[in-house]
Amino acid sequence: MKESVLLPMILDVLERDRAAVVRAELKLPEIYDDLIDSLQKAAMEELSQARQGLRQHGMKIYKERRTVLGVEASYLCRGYHYEFSMLWGLVKAEILQRIRSYLSVSSVGFPEVNDAKEGDGS
Repeated sequence: MKESVLLPMILDVLERDRAAVVRAELKLPEIYDDLIDSLQKAAMEELSQARQGLRQHGMKIYKERRTVLGVEASYLCRGYHYEFSMLWGLVKAEILQRIRSYLSVSSVGFPEVNDAKEGDGS
């Protein structure tokens, strides 16, 4: 359920970032455009799997709202109505974690750099 709400928001964030890259007039915008394309592809693949999982479990999101406090979704599961909500702080943290996982980057930097520092004895 959570993935079906978060992944479209990740796609929105990435599209907004793409527009920011275009406006920034960078020297090598193609690299950033390719990076955003690969992130969008990864998110779309996950979204497709999440939607398939919802269908397999007889679930359907029929209403989604973005409020001042966060995001709320109403969904149907085997004939019963349920509510799901996430505060914006958690939404942001989940989006950052997902994008970092797509990039194989930890919250403190590149894993290869951190591994080299640990094995360095310094």
